[in-house]
Amino acid sequence: MPNVVLITGCSSGLGRALAQRLHAQRDADGAPCYTVYTSARNAVSLRDLAAQGLRTVQLDVTNQKSVDSAVKKILGEANRIDILINNAGLSRVGPIVEQPMSEVEEVLNANFFGVIRVTQAVAPHMMRQRGGLVVMIGSVTSLLSAPFGAAYAASKAALLSLSDALRLELQPFGVHVTHATAGAIRTSIADNIVAGSATARYERPTSLYAPLAGMIRARAQASQDPKVSVAAADAADQIARVIAASALPAPPPAVSRFGLGWLGGWLLGSSAAAAAPVDAAPASKDIGPMASGTSAVWRPRVPPTYFLVGGNARQYFLAGVVQKLLPSGAPANGKLAATFGLDKPVPLTMP
Repeated sequence: MPNVVLITGCSSGLGRALAQRLHAQRDADGAPCYTVYTSARNAVSLRDLAAQGLRTVQLDVTNQKSVDSAVKKILGEANRIDILINNAGLSRVGPIVEQPMSEVEEVLNANFFGVIRVTQAVAPHMMRQRGGLVVMIGSVTSLLSAPFGAAYAASKAALLSLSDALRLELQPFGVHVTHATAGAIRTSIADNIVAGSATARYERPTSLYAPLAGMIRARAQASQDPKVSVAAADAADQIARVIAASALPAPPPAVSRFGLGWLGGWLLGSSAAAAAPVDAAPASKDIGPMASGTSAVWRPRVPPTYFLVGGNARQYFLAGVVQKLLPSGAPANGKLAATFGLDKPVPLTMP
């Protein structure tokens, strides 16, 4: 029986690519591995996915009624949700001392509170069925904070902490949580940032950051450089492999344990895909039947606590560690400051 998957934020980018990747996956007999429910705030954006055979549902993570309605619909049709992928999110750029609170709240509402809304609606059903997997799509910015992206970084840092706490709270019920720490992935998020942020406000003489307005605009495109980023489809493939490994009844071959043993190979490896260590723990034990009395329930193996995905994820991760541990955050902070023109005094433009 295919696992039932709910993915948020499928109108474009990584969510859409991941939905298509999971929908296409087949087992050895050619049967589908997943029944994929795609969701987006604007259901019209999912019409082409419906034409491809994917299920669609309108879901706005910032609206509780929308979340409850979507989950109710899925449970009514499929009777369960086995995998929840919290992917929906947005970003806004700007120096935090001048960024409107409305933008900051918008980012936190979608990227953090939205995840809580959806998880609160879905997780209790997984807990009652004694099995499930929650995948959080995070970001290296949860560890490496860069200028002009404080709101987004804060939301992803909050998501990382949420993932760690939720993991402990759900594990007695056979529900597991894994955190995809995403690096540079080519999506439409940069265009959405520019469209959603009034970056022109920082070009006005009244802004203390007017001399750096060009740097602020460039910040929105920082993750889209083809020299360091990967296509959304490639990132989706990495995530899909971790999900598939969690569904295996026995440890997959040639994977490293998520303990100290993986550290050397992870640091010395060369590819972004290799930066996703997979926990090789045995299959989760049967901890009890579903409330309905049947024991035919999917119990995923313990997934990695977190894994890296996307371009330069490993480098960004290590830079974030340096930023947090070494005095003055050197050399990470020095490089970031120079990149965004903050390594020297900014001339004042105000009267």
